[in-house]
Amino acid sequence: MKDEMGFPNPVKHKGHETLLNIYVTATILIKETRRVLRPFGLTDAQFDVLMMLDTQSRDGTLNQTELSAMLLVNRSNITGLIDRMEQAGWVRRMPEAGDRRINRIGMTDSGKALLEKARKAYFTRVDEITSFLSVSEENTLCGVLERIRKQAKHS
Repeated sequence: MKDEMGFPNPVKHKGHETLLNIYVTATILIKETRRVLRPFGLTDAQFDVLMMLDTQSRDGTLNQTELSAMLLVNRSNITGLIDRMEQAGWVRRMPEAGDRRINRIGMTDSGKALLEKARKAYFTRVDEITSFLSVSEENTLCGVLERIRKQAKHS
């Protein structure tokens, strides 16, 4: 970390160095994701919405509360995000059966076509970045990061 970041001195606290490594890695990966998605006119948050609608819904729709929980954003942020995506023609709002105060969000055909193109580019880049890891290393890394998240939430 010292040499990579150009620090004149090593990071002395091991826990801090660990979290700093996670933070720096996440920042680099976020920037890379944004670079990959930019040619498609998508932000990372918009891509995440399309991916959640495609992979985490039973019927191709989710309500805004479900989306905000899955994306770790608050409900007011998801409203603006969905507004912009609806204006772009990528998603549509539909009233929830039995409760017109709640909208279900679903992808349009345009959103589905966009997701397929963007997903291909994204997964190509993900595979390039992670190609040196074995399946066992990926599983270990995911497990360790999950443990860190749980500890941070519950301590």
